[in-house]
Amino acid sequence: MSNTFAKDYVDVATRIREFKEAFPTGSLQRVDMQFVNIGGKDFVVYTAAAYRSPDDERPGMGTAWEPVPGLTPYTKNSEVMVAETSAWGRAIVAALAGETKRIASADEVRNRPANVVNISQPVNLELKELGDLLTSRFKTKDERSTFVMDTLQLLDPKSAKDLNDNEIGVLLRELRKTKVDK
Repeated sequence: MSNTFAKDYVDVATRIREFKEAFPTGSLQRVDMQFVNIGGKDFVVYTAAAYRSPDDERPGMGTAWEPVPGLTPYTKNSEVMVAETSAWGRAIVAALAGETKRIASADEVRNRPANVVNISQPVNLELKELGDLLTSRFKTKDERSTFVMDTLQLLDPKSAKDLNDNEIGVLLRELRKTKVDK
């Protein structure tokens, strides 16, 4: 990792300390954990929430996934722990409103072999779920856009690719809540 690259990254332990300093009554909690097979490869997918307070209605959300078995000596037999820690770091970034330039932690970058990551084709399982829920709930693009703008209190429409992790989490929680309420 070059010095320029590394200076933008913060390890998860530091992010946790910053989070606890900013939100002393906050907590990190698991939202979901699944084992999935994508393209014939197994992954653990871990979603975490960073609650700023016990009554936080819109916690920072973060999802991370790791191949199973792990591909490096650091991740093999520790796949769930690595995914959990990475998801915590991402949830904290969302809760702190993106005070860091990068979402991936230094630990994630160090532990990932260079030939494994295809950054030209990122896969965001939460974004896929959001698209599926929006499409199933609303018949037209205008209805979907109105829901997103109203829920996020936006003045102008936003495309899915421009949503940050926290916004995706807010929309998913609202869609899941209304799904249960119906």
